[in-house]
Amino acid sequence: ALEQTDYEEVVQSEPSPISPARLRTLLRQKLADDIQYLQSQASSPLYEFIDIMRHGYMIEDTIYIIEGIKGKTEYDLLLKRADPLGEFPGMRTIKAAESENYASVYQTVLIDLPVGKYFHKFLEDILVTTNEKDINAKESIMKDYKHEKTKNYLKKIWLTEVYKFCTQTLAGPSREIMENLLKFESDCMTIQIIYNSLGVKDLTDAKGRESERKKYIHLLGYLYPGCDQKLTDADTLEKLKDAVKPYDQYKRMLEHVQEPWKDEEFNSGAKTMDDYMFEEQAKVYALAFEQQFHCACFYSYLKLKEQEIRNIGYMADLVSIGMAKNLPQWKKIVVPFKDVYQLIKLCLLYTSPSPRDQRGSRMPSSA
Repeated sequence: ALEQTDYEEVVQSEPSPISPARLRTLLRQKLADDIQYLQSQASSPLYEFIDIMRHGYMIEDTIYIIEGIKGKTEYDLLLKRADPLGEFPGMRTIKAAESENYASVYQTVLIDLPVGKYFHKFLEDILVTTNEKDINAKESIMKDYKHEKTKNYLKKIWLTEVYKFCTQTLAGPSREIMENLLKFESDCMTIQIIYNSLGVKDLTDAKGRESERKKYIHLLGYLYPGCDQKLTDADTLEKLKDAVKPYDQYKRMLEHVQEPWKDEEFNSGAKTMDDYMFEEQAKVYALAFEQQFHCACFYSYLKLKEQEIRNIGYMADLVSIGMAKNLPQWKKIVVPFKDVYQLIKLCLLYTSPSPRDQRGSRMPSSA
């Protein structure tokens, strides 16, 4: 199925059948190699832009490796399973991380890594939010931070830094389109965090919404500050839908989702919150290619290739379990440029002569 595609050379040397997990690994390595090659050929500011773009994946890999070390997982196995998009030269130095918290790990290891600045900001924010002035108190505070909380907080800091870079360094269409993409992505993360918190008492009661959940909510999207209070108060799915109602894109995203604890299983074929979000994100990233000669197309290229890999991996899962082609599970594939194709068709329809119009095309003459 992957013959005559970008992935043909990657899979042709693999013994058949290729497991879905192995296939995903091969495709992500191919994407990482492509991004690395693009960066090696780039000059400023594109080189720096791709670098900070990759920091998000480096953060995830760093957290994954540290948590794996805490769980006594073999280090070489952790490196093998890490996302190749997040690889960086100092990755092996994380092996020295034998502590139970990020505070001491930062002081001994992370400070010298490309993602060190994000962890530093994270730890400083913790001291501020807890009104703790003693820097040595980081270790005791960090015991309350689990893997997902840490990742969400760090991704929030990273996205803010990317936004700052784009607005201060880029110009023209690069800045304009990236502002829109990052605001949209920030809003998606906010919606996802609130949605996932529904049904969790410690995050949806009055105290939890204000003191805990709000720490992970993004402040640079279109939802802020206009919808901030309604989002803070959202403790049910209906309240979340009401909070984003002014924005058709987000309203459409939440229109058919169920309560998080009612999400259907894989075998049901029902779309989840992630599925609807991927669909909307694919539309936004595809539209970035309407203009030319800007940095945002590299960001969108990366995101759309990730969606392509998700599609292939998902189809591989269906094939591996013998899912019949007429079942609804096959309809969950996200086609990134589907809506753009429809737009092109409409444009062609408008500019082509109608059989009833003998005057020819309605396209303006170049004369």
